[in-house]
Amino acid sequence: MKFRPILFITLFSLLMPCESAFCQGRFPAAKNDPDKLFTGYIVNNTGDTVKCEFKKPTLGQLKYRPVNSTEKFKKPSIDAVKEYYSAYDTTVYVALVTDTASTDLEYLKRLENGAIKLYEEDVTASAMYMNGMWSGGGTSVYYYINKNDGLLKQIKSNTLITGGGSRKTRREYLYDLFSDDPALAEKFKEDQNFDLKTLRHYISTYNADKSATVKSK
Repeated sequence: MKFRPILFITLFSLLMPCESAFCQGRFPAAKNDPDKLFTGYIVNNTGDTVKCEFKKPTLGQLKYRPVNSTEKFKKPSIDAVKEYYSAYDTTVYVALVTDTASTDLEYLKRLENGAIKLYEEDVTASAMYMNGMWSGGGTSVYYYINKNDGLLKQIKSNTLITGGGSRKTRREYLYDLFSDDPALAEKFKEDQNFDLKTLRHYISTYNADKSATVKSK
């Protein structure tokens, strides 16, 4: 099973990420109007794509129902939905296994799509008030990558990396993924940055290069 360290923070720091997200205006419509409907789709476990309406409660997960349906809105569940998308946050969520020692599926945000895919997993823990102080809580973010829909590898996190190896090992892994695009691979090798923006740039560029190559054939 995957070990996820508990972060110790104050109540103030626990609340700041939420405040920042809304200050940036990421989900203004949904926050102000929880009954607002958003367009989207689900891909069910038989592979059918179904157009849906989504809504985001003030608290809790996105809910959906098929367009023109009188069904009640319900949360996407692993046993019925393997992928879904909503205009609420313009994000595709895909049911995948993140731990090679497990068979448990989890919904991950797909950040980059193509020959190389990048996914995000957000793991939120509740804070506890003990001995006059708040401890625990916060959100740990894990990023995973795969090529040609192979096994996921943990590539980055905002906390301790437990399954991806050292920074050097992870950089070498990425370099190998880019190796069939030599010019891009060398640029990545010389680039000392390893933040999320940099990773997304190289993955997006690689996918665009591969797509252009396929179209030119």
